[in-house]
Amino acid sequence: MSTDTKSLNQQNNSSIITYIIINILIFLILDLGISVNTAMESILEKLLTSAPLLLVFSIFAQVINGQLSSNFKAILVFWRIKEPLPGCRAFSYFMDKDPRIDPNILKTKFGNLPSDPTEQNRLWYKIYKKHESKIAVEDAHQKFLLTRDLAGFSFLFLVVMGFSGYFLLPNLHIWIIYTSMLTMMFLITVMAARNYGIKFVNNVLAEESSV
Repeated sequence: MSTDTKSLNQQNNSSIITYIIINILIFLILDLGISVNTAMESILEKLLTSAPLLLVFSIFAQVINGQLSSNFKAILVFWRIKEPLPGCRAFSYFMDKDPRIDPNILKTKFGNLPSDPTEQNRLWYKIYKKHESKIAVEDAHQKFLLTRDLAGFSFLFLVVMGFSGYFLLPNLHIWIIYTSMLTMMFLITVMAARNYGIKFVNNVLAEESSV
């Protein structure tokens, strides 16, 4: 992982920690039967005003996030087992979907564009390195990394907390509602990550075809 990617991930830490805390609060509210106001006033206030607790959550987030590889997260987001990274279809699919990208300019610069997924991703990454500091590219990259990681956490919450909830939540009705909510959160974050991933790929190609 490059230094720039690490920096973008660090910028996303606070959003990821907030997402984790909210999910834990929802589970505690349903499990313990406490009110939303009680949870917000007691638990959330302590978390947000305690530097040690925030540090613990930050470390916890990094450890849990590390349980899923980047490739597995890409599989979750794009629902493709083989060559799941969006750059693997940069020229064979996504390029033609964005009117900002001029394929003829890219062909003039790079010759026949690759059709092999691995070669597509390799060429796309080479182009990306030329434009990684551009605002449009960096913004889409950061949002893709954030929503991709949130999709990964949503998957873990669905599997781990959904399973635990079957035994810990008060009744089956609440468990069904809870797992339905987790499923919806997973699908929403997956779609957001997919859209930002495609935007990230296309923004790179748009920058290249405009110079």
